[in-house]
Amino acid sequence: MALALLTLGHNVQASSSFNSQATISFGVNGVANGVTATSAYAPADAAFSYVFSAPGSVGAVVPASENAVAVPSLGFDVAHTFAVNGYASAGSFNSQHIGWYQLDFLNESSQDQQIALTLNYTLQAVTQGDADTDVVLDFSDAISSQLLGNAFFNNGLLNVTSYGPALAIAGDKSFITYTFTLGQGEARSFFADVTINGTLQPAAVPLPAAVWSFLAGLMGILGVKKRKKAPAKLA
Repeated sequence: MALALLTLGHNVQASSSFNSQATISFGVNGVANGVTATSAYAPADAAFSYVFSAPGSVGAVVPASENAVAVPSLGFDVAHTFAVNGYASAGSFNSQHIGWYQLDFLNESSQDQQIALTLNYTLQAVTQGDADTDVVLDFSDAISSQLLGNAFFNNGLLNVTSYGPALAIAGDKSFITYTFTLGQGEARSFFADVTINGTLQPAAVPLPAAVWSFLAGLMGILGVKKRKKAPAKLA
C-alpha cells in the first residue's frame, strides 16, 4: 500500500484555470437629427481564434456560450461582456479568442456634426494554479486604421496606453473618449477588438516532506508487525 502511495505521489498534478473577460459599452454625445449611430458585436471566426492542446490533456478552454452569437444591435450605454474560461488537470492548453465590436455613423443632416464617442470598458483576468491569461483591447478608426486607444490586463495588472486625444482611468473601470467631426453626407466606422489569451500547464506537485516521513514510518510499522506475527505462525 505504501509503495502504491509513493508511486501515486509522483503523478499528482495541480489543476489550473483562468477566467477572463471584457465588459464593453459605448456612449455618444452630439448626435442630432439626421445622424444615425449603430453598434454591433460579432465573434471572430476560426481563422482568427484557436485552441492548441497537448496530447493527453484533460480540460477545456471555451468562450462563454453567448460569445458565439452575433449581436447586430448592441445599443448605446448598454454593457456587453466577452468572456473566456479554461481549466486543465493534465497536459497543457494555449488559446486565443477574439470578439469584434463595430460602430457605424451616418450623417444625413444638412450640416457637419461634432460627435463625442466614448468607449467604456472593464477588463478582468483571474488565474488559479499554473496559468497565465491576458485581455487586450484595441480601439481604432476604420478609415485611417489609426489606433485611438489600447488597454492590456494580465492576471490583475492593468496597463493602458493612449494614442487618442483623451484618455481617463477611474479605478478598475476605464474609458476612452474620441471627438470627431462627421461631415454632411459622410459615413464613418470604428472598431473595438478584444483578444483573450490563455495558457494552462498543470505542474506535478511533490508530496510534502512530512508525508514522505509518514509513509516511511508506516512501512516500518508494517514490517515490525509482520515480524511479530511470524513466530506465532511457526508455533
